[in-house]
Amino acid sequence: TYLLSISAYSDYTLKCRKIILCCKNTTLFLTPAQLRVEGPDHPVTATVGQDVVLPCHLSPQHDARSLEVRWIRDDLSKTVHHYRNGEDLYGEQMEAYAGRTELLRDGLSAGSLDLRITGLRPSDDGLYVCTVGDADFYDEAIVELEVSAPFFHNAQPWKVALALVLVLLAVSIGLGVYLFRKQ
Repeated sequence: TYLLSISAYSDYTLKCRKIILCCKNTTLFLTPAQLRVEGPDHPVTATVGQDVVLPCHLSPQHDARSLEVRWIRDDLSKTVHHYRNGEDLYGEQMEAYAGRTELLRDGLSAGSLDLRITGLRPSDDGLYVCTVGDADFYDEAIVELEVSAPFFHNAQPWKVALALVLVLLAVSIGLGVYLFRKQ
């Protein structure tokens, strides 16, 4: 028998943790489930167009091949990637992620739950929740992804040309002053 505890977590996010109800003689006491899902303690950063791996793992190390793993967009509460019973399930996947996600299977036996997202878009920026569970266990971790635009990605061509002309003008003036003083 178990209870599911829901507690407030930063920014209105709910963190769920299964609590096991244990009995010893006639005394009842609660202990938290032994497995934990952990993500990085810092944001993952990447650039538009790149591929990125969102890290997440079980602690202590535990085979995750038989567990249900679901990556969710925290702000939208929609599925980015879903894995269960050795299969990727795409029925609930957000259309924006279709064909762009992969749960990295090589590490599942060691408890790695890493998700690769290919061809990053500005809209991919935000919080992701790595949820893991089965009949006896549930936990989750939050992973923050910061997506930045590459240099000049959003710049208008005339602004780039103006910046280049100004740099060349400054170099020319500096070179002229140097040569004039050298004489």
